[in-house]
Amino acid sequence: MSPLYTTNEWADPNIYFNVAKGMVNGRALYTEIFDHKGPFIFFIYAAGYIISNENFFGMFLIELASWFILAFSLYSTSRLFLGKFISFVITTAFFIFLIKIMKAGGSAEEFILCMEGVTLYLFFKYFKSENPIHKPIYMFINGLLVTAVLYTKINLIAFWIFPLSAIFINILYHKEYKNFLYNILAFILGFLFVSIPVIGYLYTHNCLEEAYKIYIELNSAYAKLGTPKDIVLRLLARILYLFLEPTCLFLLAFMGIFLFPFKYVKNIFARVGIVFSGFILYSVIFMGKFQYYYPIPFLIFGFIGFIYVGAIFQKCFGSFYINSSKTLFFTMLVFVFTCAGMSGLDNTRIEEWILTDENYDRKALMTMRLKKEIMKENNPTLLNLGFGLANNLFTTCNIVPNIKYFVTPNLSHKFYPQLRDEQFQYLKDKKTDFVIIQQYIPSNGYYEKMDSIDTPYSLKRNPFLLENYKLILTDTIINTIDERSVDIYFLYKKKP
Repeated sequence: MSPLYTTNEWADPNIYFNVAKGMVNGRALYTEIFDHKGPFIFFIYAAGYIISNENFFGMFLIELASWFILAFSLYSTSRLFLGKFISFVITTAFFIFLIKIMKAGGSAEEFILCMEGVTLYLFFKYFKSENPIHKPIYMFINGLLVTAVLYTKINLIAFWIFPLSAIFINILYHKEYKNFLYNILAFILGFLFVSIPVIGYLYTHNCLEEAYKIYIELNSAYAKLGTPKDIVLRLLARILYLFLEPTCLFLLAFMGIFLFPFKYVKNIFARVGIVFSGFILYSVIFMGKFQYYYPIPFLIFGFIGFIYVGAIFQKCFGSFYINSSKTLFFTMLVFVFTCAGMSGLDNTRIEEWILTDENYDRKALMTMRLKKEIMKENNPTLLNLGFGLANNLFTTCNIVPNIKYFVTPNLSHKFYPQLRDEQFQYLKDKKTDFVIIQQYIPSNGYYEKMDSIDTPYSLKRNPFLLENYKLILTDTIINTIDERSVDIYFLYKKKP
């Protein structure tokens, strides 16, 4: 998202951005422009688009604010237990692990992690005070956060269930009934504060029913959880997935869930809340379909583990304090160079300063050749019959989607036939100037597992495509975002 990068070519933020672009330009979410994610993420990206409608600069500012809130929340949480310097170090170190598994930035999971950070601070602040009175304003904030997650990725509200229950139970246990009522009302107010504009938008655009069918019913069917036995076996097997980042997802998270609460949290309800929250969040993340960046919200327990390690360090070596600007500067240098080393500098504007224009164009944007061909047309329109890197062409070419199914999320024809059927009708009616098809070069029988109608081999033989469009460019790209896979892109242009 940073302006130091030419753009973000990862598929997910580009579909969010361009669905939001369609919304801002008058297309109704779900009925006139499609994705199966919750509506709130598109509201976030719509704000980014309004700030900057040609690139991700607006989203960069929103993410910058989000990361600042996360960093401040984590640092403040750590300060409840540790000194200034150790709190600063572990907060800084935490972002190194986040960057390692967040792919290219801009995912819904990153924003949800920020919301978890705020709740974590409010949770520990309340129980650390040992005062049974809970400020309603804090519950109002939690109401905002839970509702935002509810309308973004509904299963991840699991994180909030037990911590908030622990707070309410603790209030009741101490017979603070008036405070309990105030907190219930504050939570409801927070819920309404987010719900009214979201539901209001869906209602006024006549897409409320379609939103329910897609966000709730379609995603529930898509999850395909199986029998209870299948779920348990899958959860046990996927413990290995924690080794995608063994330090923070496995070792530190284990400390955060099972060791920290029993040593540093006195209240029994708070202890149970942390442990159960860890269990349920692990379950909802790993029981269904899985992507590399899905565990990002689980990192919050890794940070609690960081505090546990920091407490041991502080006990053994004493408290440390930042007593010179040199210490802070050195720590930040280590952080910056570590992050740069882990994420690489491909696709950055730094290359523009040291490479020729020709080399820079090719290196800075993986889809540069495709972009140049599309931009030869005035006000081009595009249909992406796949997903992947081609999604970013709507961003870099500043294309406002003119059709509902302008890209193809990972929904098979057998599961959701209307998507492909509508796209084939677009081909027949010549709805777009360009059509693009993506073909992976897999080594694991990837296309053998798909419905035949969804494979690029079948799409390239579609009679409507062959009749109305002409192949004008084939480009082979090493995809540095998705595990350096090799993709072939076929760009078609509408015949006169």
